[in-house]
Amino acid sequence: YEDTQKWSYENILDIIAVGFDPDRTFIFQDTEFIANIYPMAVKVARKINFSLARAVFGFTEQNNIGIIFFPALQIIPTFFEKKRCLIPSAIDQDPYWRIQRDIAESFGYYKTAAIHSKFLPALTGPTQKMSASKPETAIYLTDDEKTVKRKIFKYAFSGGRPTIELHRKLGGNPDIDVSFIWLKYFFEPDDKRLKEIEEEYRSGKLLSGELKQILIDKINVFLREQRRRREKALDLVDKFKYDGALAREMWSKKII
Repeated sequence: YEDTQKWSYENILDIIAVGFDPDRTFIFQDTEFIANIYPMAVKVARKINFSLARAVFGFTEQNNIGIIFFPALQIIPTFFEKKRCLIPSAIDQDPYWRIQRDIAESFGYYKTAAIHSKFLPALTGPTQKMSASKPETAIYLTDDEKTVKRKIFKYAFSGGRPTIELHRKLGGNPDIDVSFIWLKYFFEPDDKRLKEIEEEYRSGKLLSGELKQILIDKINVFLREQRRRREKALDLVDKFKYDGALAREMWSKKII
């Protein structure tokens, strides 16, 4: 429990640092906001029997009862307003919203809509997932510049050839190169420049190490700015959670 509270606080700082409006954004923790959402969670839980939960989420007899009840809580934010909720999420969150769409209208709410992001590969390979328990799979927002450089050069999956000679002759494959994929998704906003990098890599002009260095430089520029904004976020946590216009409105009502 203590670890999850710590991680929640760290995540809150990172969210605030992105630049959301504190009067139009409400950040809540289930452990604090539970009195406001529990009445609706009970109603939702009555609509989801264990057979359905097991079929959708793959629960087994080894799962604890907390995780079995959790889908009922996860669905509740879609009922915060009598409006259609739009949820940006990864595809692995979709089962929650499928259940929501099955039961929403029975409560007088709209079926939720979702925007699925593309799969973002782990540092260690385009078919792997990032994991908080495996530091080598991701760059953390708290990583310093030396750590970023070490992780990229040591772990970033490469689409390059085994030797410089072969790479110059045959070129690299940016389609499976995580450094290029991350540039494409996150760190190179200029499509023209991205195309140049891709063509130079495919032709063999750009080496894997040089591609990794481009990514390292981009990430460290981003993280320096993120750290600056994160420091300012320390003074804004209460406004997002309790004192902002939307936060005050949310704390004043129960979801039923």
